[in-house]
Amino acid sequence: MKSADSKQSEETNSGWGQGGARVTDLWLCLLIAGLVGILVPLDDADLPLHLLTGDWIRAHGELPVVEPFAWTREGAPYFAYSWLPQIGYSWAWQVGGVNGLSLLHGALLMGVVWALWDLARVAEWSLWSSRLMLSLHMLLWMFVQPATRPQLVLAIALPLAWASAFRVRNNRHALGACAALACASAVAVNSHLLFPLMAAPVVVLLCATPVRWATVAAWTASLLLGWMCTPYLLELPALLRLNFGYNALFNAASPIKEHEAGFVFVTHAAVGTALVVALLLLQPLFPSFANRASRERWWYGLSWAAGLVLFGLAIRGLLLWWLLALPVVAWSVAALPLPRTRLVQRVLPWAWGVGVLGMLGQPLRLRAERSRVGPELSHPEAHALEPIVAWLKCASPSADVGAMRRAVGVEHAVLKGTASFNTGSYLAWAVPYVSWSIDGRTIFPDSVARAEARQELRLGAVVHPPLHDAQVVVLPVAHATNRLLAASEGWQRVALPATDSARAYALWWRAGSRGSAPSSAGTVAKARCDMTGTP
Repeated sequence: MKSADSKQSEETNSGWGQGGARVTDLWLCLLIAGLVGILVPLDDADLPLHLLTGDWIRAHGELPVVEPFAWTREGAPYFAYSWLPQIGYSWAWQVGGVNGLSLLHGALLMGVVWALWDLARVAEWSLWSSRLMLSLHMLLWMFVQPATRPQLVLAIALPLAWASAFRVRNNRHALGACAALACASAVAVNSHLLFPLMAAPVVVLLCATPVRWATVAAWTASLLLGWMCTPYLLELPALLRLNFGYNALFNAASPIKEHEAGFVFVTHAAVGTALVVALLLLQPLFPSFANRASRERWWYGLSWAAGLVLFGLAIRGLLLWWLLALPVVAWSVAALPLPRTRLVQRVLPWAWGVGVLGMLGQPLRLRAERSRVGPELSHPEAHALEPIVAWLKCASPSADVGAMRRAVGVEHAVLKGTASFNTGSYLAWAVPYVSWSIDGRTIFPDSVARAEARQELRLGAVVHPPLHDAQVVVLPVAHATNRLLAASEGWQRVALPATDSARAYALWWRAGSRGSAPSSAGTVAKARCDMTGTP
């Protein structure tokens, strides 16, 4: 007996629209996704800290439970909840550097495509529903989220959870589907903080008529079994409290772009993003939704509403909203009136294929723009920080930066440094012999983030970042703390050559450091660098 989704698709896409997802479509999309992953620059601001955390985990053979990097949070709780992809990033970098990371990114994007294609096949979406959903899915995860981030793992795991629910509901290899769900949920809980979203596909089982509660229980048990497969199992309550508690950077006026309220962001978003938001927002008003059985409207609508709330809280929730509304959007796409003219029917598949191939255009352009030799790892602030990183490497106690990264940690740091929010991740990776004030996630307010959030949000008087015990400070030239350092006899600014970057940073060194091993080591290191000349 065919599912309601299959019947609806065949009724609305009668004739040339019938038929499920085709393997040739899958191979084309896989090829493009892999090439895009290899071509796009890996310049996500959080990637350096992901790499460093992966190095730390591999070197120590355990997961951190206290802050591993920032001297300002030494001893404070910290959990590397994305440890699984972080180890993958670290391994890929060790094996192939930037090329290794690009290959891993391409493989993850191919996994994103395959997971949605599998869902389309199991849910029996029509041919053009599958094609258009694949296109939209690729656009969102390759261009709205063009970064090597743990979110990509969730973009694979959640469609697999949807597919497992459809398999179990239709009694297709139910045992294997539950095993696949357990594996997917285990990967999700070790990859992303929002792993609870994996529970959303249970609505597929709850809207069945009649509801088979034994099936719901088996599916839910498989989900929970996967969630239990994490080394942080006993720390999960503390992990969730720490990361979902109050944070100065996550409030309604967050200075972080991806944490801007979704509906505020839409007012100045690109046309494409605004159209995706409109598509998702109007789903309950489309006949394809209104004509469903009341039970389906209720349960699928609940999943859609959860995504809406996430989007309303922050723009980064757009992709999560999309994942939670996949079946609902597929109904709408299946209801599109398709042309019946034979010429159009022949041309349209070729036009779709050309459109998929056209997704290579932007990555190729970005690759061409990145032709000049730049920093070892791309980062939004990498070019502006080049002179500072070169000077600090000159002052490094060792030339083996890779060995220092493997031994990175508060306990191994030679110096204590203060950095700003935008630079802390990159500096922690590029200059690992310094323990920077930025914490392992660059967000916790008891680190440098509190001072910077107050300045960027203009909340009351200026609050300076932590300067006590620090030997080196790196701040944007417009930062208010530079005036304090310039007026202090204990700090001296290092002269650096100009860069071609639109932004500039100031490097400060504490003069006459005495009394502690790190300070003495820092003085000797600075003297050695000054003798060799400022880069």
